[in-house]
Amino acid sequence: MKMKKKVSYRKHQERKRNIAGIKVIGIDPAKEKHQVTVIDEQGIQMGNSFAITVSHKGFNEDLWKKLGKILGKFRKEEVVFAIESSCDIWRVFAGYLHNRGYAVLLVSPLITYKTRSTINNDFSKTDPKDAYLVAENAQGGKYNEYMSYTPEINKLHSLCIAHDKLTKDRNRIILRLRALMEEIFPEYLKCVHVEIKTSLYLLGKYFLPEHFQKLDVDEEEWNIRRISNGKHNADTLKKIKEHARNSIGARKTGEEDGVRITLDAWISQLRLINENMKTIGSKMIELAKETEFFEILVSVPGISDISATRLIGECRDLNLFDHYKQIEKMAGSNIRVSDSGKSAGMRRLNKLGNKRLLKLIYIMTTQAARFMPEVRIKFLKRQIKKKSYRKNIFAASSILMRILMVLIKEKRTYELREDKVQEMERLELKYNPEKKDKKKGRKRNKKKTIKKAA
Repeated sequence: MKMKKKVSYRKHQERKRNIAGIKVIGIDPAKEKHQVTVIDEQGIQMGNSFAITVSHKGFNEDLWKKLGKILGKFRKEEVVFAIESSCDIWRVFAGYLHNRGYAVLLVSPLITYKTRSTINNDFSKTDPKDAYLVAENAQGGKYNEYMSYTPEINKLHSLCIAHDKLTKDRNRIILRLRALMEEIFPEYLKCVHVEIKTSLYLLGKYFLPEHFQKLDVDEEEWNIRRISNGKHNADTLKKIKEHARNSIGARKTGEEDGVRITLDAWISQLRLINENMKTIGSKMIELAKETEFFEILVSVPGISDISATRLIGECRDLNLFDHYKQIEKMAGSNIRVSDSGKSAGMRRLNKLGNKRLLKLIYIMTTQAARFMPEVRIKFLKRQIKKKSYRKNIFAASSILMRILMVLIKEKRTYELREDKVQEMERLELKYNPEKKDKKKGRKRNKKKTIKKAA
C-alpha cells in the first residue's frame, strides 16, 4: 500500500498562531471611503461597521474616535489591521498605519470573493460584509504580512513597474505601425523590422511604395550603415526598392498628408518611449548593482542585466525567500494540483499571482534555455517526448529558479559543469539529428582541406 506524501501547512498555522487572541480590524478600501469592521478574539463582530473618508480628518480623527467607541482604550499590541489588497488603493492607508506602529496584514481580494458566499449562502456584495470577511479571513491565517523596504528598493520596484508599462505601450505602437505598413506597403516588412532605428529613419523620409522607388541607394547606404552599426547596407535598400516596384499596397492618392501625419505620430511616440525606457533601464541597473544579488544573477548564462534587475525589483529582497517555490507561488507559475482519492487531475499553472513576475520568469527561462545546460537539458527532454514550447519552457523554469535560489543562499556565482554540457550536447544531437550530419560534413571537408594542403 502506497503511503501518501505528507502535506505541510506549517506557514498557514504559524499565521493563525501569530494573531491568536488579538482583535482584528478589517478594512475594505475604496477610492473615497474605507469601510471598517472590528471582530474580537472569537471572531464575533464588535459594534457596527463604519466608514471613514480618505482624507486627513478621516485617518487622524474619525477612525480613532469610532474605534474608541467600540474598543475603548486599547494598546497597539491588542489589535491588528487587516486590509484587502485590491488594486493600489490600500497602499496609502497601510503605510499610514505601519508608520504609526500598528501591525498590518494584507488579504487578497480573491479570498474575499471566494468566501463571500459562505455567509448565509448569499453571494451579495456590500462594503460592511467585505470588511467583515477581510477581518475573518485574516484571523483564519489567510493573509500576507505588510513589508516595508528601503527607499532604494522601493525606487527600483517603482521603476520596474514603469518599465513594464512602457514596454506594453511600445508593443501597442509597434502593432499600429505594422498595421499601417501592411496596408500601404506590406512587402516592406519582409526587408526590415518596423521598430528598429534603421526602419524609423527610412519611414521618416519615405513611406509609400512610389517614394521608395525614388530612393537613392548610394546616398542612403552610408546613413543606414551608421544607424544600424553595419547590420544593414545597400542590399537592404535594393530589396526594398525592388519590392516597391511590384507592391500590392493600397493606393493613397490624395491621402498622402493624412498617412504622413499618422506615421509621424507613431514614430515620434515610439522614439520617445525608447528614450524613456533607456533612461529608466539604466537607472534600474544602477540601483540593482548596489544589491548583493546582481552579480550572482548575471553570472547565469542567458540572463541579461535588465532581466536580473527586474527580478530583484519584483522580489525586492531575495533573502526573504527560503525556497524557490515561494517565488513561483508569488508569480503564479506553481502547479495547481487536483487530486482526490485514486484520481489525479490535470496539472496546470496556477496563474494567480504577480503577472509581471510570471512574464519575467518565462522570458528568463527562454533566454537560459538556449545557453544554460541544466535548463536546456530539462527543456530538450520534454521536447523530445512531446513538442509543446510554452509548456516545456514553464516546466524548465523551476530548474532555473531552483539554481538561482541555491546561488543566492550560498552567495556564489554560477559555474559551468562539464558533465552537464556533455549531456546537453547528446540531447541536442538526439533532438536535431541533422546537426550530427552537418558536424560530420564539416569534419569531412576539414580532412579534405588538410590533404590538399599536404
